[in-house]
Amino acid sequence: MYQLLPVIVGLLAPSVASLSVPSAQQLLNSWPSGESSDLCPLAPKVQAPDDGFFSSVKFVTDEAVKSRQVDRLSRAVQVPTTIDDYMKDPYDEKFAPFLEFHELLQTLFPLLHSHARVDHVNRLGLVYTLNGTDDSLKPILFLAHQDVVPINDAADWTYPPFAGHFDGEWLWGRGASDCKNVLIGLLSAVEDLLSQDWQPTRSVLFAFGFDEESHGFLGAGNISEFLQKKYGPNSFEFILDEGGMGLETFSDNNDNNKLASATDDDDGVIYALPGVGEKGSIDIVLSLAVPGGHSSVPPPHTGIGIISEIIYSLERQDLFIPVLDERHPSRQKLECQVRHSPAQVEPWLASALRSSDHVSLAEKLADSRGDKFRFILQTSQAADLVAGGVKSNALPEKISALVNYRVALHQTPQEIQRRAVDIISPIARKYNLSVTAFPADNQVDTSLNNHLTLTTLSGALDPAPVSPTDLRTDPVWARFSGVTRAVFESVPALQGKTVVVSGDIMTGNTDTRFYWPLTRNIYRWSPSRAGRAVNIHTVDERVGIDAHLEAIMLYYDLIRSFDAWEGSPDEVSLEL
Repeated sequence: MYQLLPVIVGLLAPSVASLSVPSAQQLLNSWPSGESSDLCPLAPKVQAPDDGFFSSVKFVTDEAVKSRQVDRLSRAVQVPTTIDDYMKDPYDEKFAPFLEFHELLQTLFPLLHSHARVDHVNRLGLVYTLNGTDDSLKPILFLAHQDVVPINDAADWTYPPFAGHFDGEWLWGRGASDCKNVLIGLLSAVEDLLSQDWQPTRSVLFAFGFDEESHGFLGAGNISEFLQKKYGPNSFEFILDEGGMGLETFSDNNDNNKLASATDDDDGVIYALPGVGEKGSIDIVLSLAVPGGHSSVPPPHTGIGIISEIIYSLERQDLFIPVLDERHPSRQKLECQVRHSPAQVEPWLASALRSSDHVSLAEKLADSRGDKFRFILQTSQAADLVAGGVKSNALPEKISALVNYRVALHQTPQEIQRRAVDIISPIARKYNLSVTAFPADNQVDTSLNNHLTLTTLSGALDPAPVSPTDLRTDPVWARFSGVTRAVFESVPALQGKTVVVSGDIMTGNTDTRFYWPLTRNIYRWSPSRAGRAVNIHTVDERVGIDAHLEAIMLYYDLIRSFDAWEGSPDEVSLEL
């Protein structure tokens, strides 16, 4: 049985009304003298090196390039690399489309396949290695996944989900925005470099799992072991995967859109928000075994009733609270908004960020900005699956339910387990049930009756280590931010805007969960403007081709800008 730790639960802290300041114009003035000028400095833009290769702007201005990218992404979407939770053997015939996808990649990217070493890990995982000439430079690693979630009903779609239809603006289909756009964009960037006779100084790797949508154990789990064995711990300069919050204006960040007025909706600032950490996760499975019988002589509460009471109690007792302390990356994002969008933030925000009442601050911000922001700061709980009963006139004997948790940075999965035990135990006693909570083998003893077993679906995942984002002390982040600024401030659709790069936390999980030992610099970011990659995991998934091309600009210039960079730890000259 797990050793469970105390849980952090309780009621909300007192009101933060005392944190208010009179007006937005006084925001920066509320900071102590000298501090406001240091608030959210900008990394200097890192322009692509003078290496003789064509400018990344060509990706968004050349119609021939655009046509080629539409063809590449469309053909990728047409291969139905779907995965479900029951596909556990990479040699299963259900995985046949992945072999077709591999053949397509060879066709679309012939130069890459002639220059790179290609390793097939656990049959379907792909690792491309372009060896650099300087072994003293740590490699950089780009991630994506080949798999997509299944379709429910194709008739609900505007265009067939695997047609890869392009209407002149949007490319439609399953995987178009999650995340074959990333995979095709990465390989396109390096294919175009190779077409210009590029020879890397720093090694560049691409790793593509095939079951990210089903926890990633088959793909990324094995690829990570392969890379750790080959390169060792802390062996990569940085890792870039899908995810993050894209590129947003200030008002895009707020669910309820309370903060931006009609006249101030666009303040000329774009926030680039890579994910520099992830919440943890745990799925708690409730398995109840009770006597059956004819439903005409039922007990006061059937097994379904008992499970319902447990779920009801989990949703109402010892509720989780948001916390925003100094370690949370969202604090940096908020400071950037105070500095660069002072007319749009809450009038009390600057003063509130100086408070040590981290719970009240988090609660007030969650109330102001909605659930999207709340669950960056707070553990979420969702009862997602319930099963039980076989016949209308037969009492259910085996009942199960699954409750999914995404664990906030200030908590651990073990605390979530402890809370579940504390809430469920009195209910079990009331119904004279014995309980096994989280056995070491994570198995349910089917021989027991009047018994409740708590297990996990696939273990527990702690919140990810947070990658450093101090421009003064982490040159990798400073350079990544500088390249990002240079790229997106040169995008024609964004010219005249200021791009502010700030890390944030993802509420979901990516394949990076397996790559923590390889580097401390892990960024999860699909760099698309708000509203240009939509309907992920649902009907009419699609991506704006402009956003796809802009992402390739970033990949192309990141590879070039890090290629011969020696990672100097000298102090960065910041734009204050």
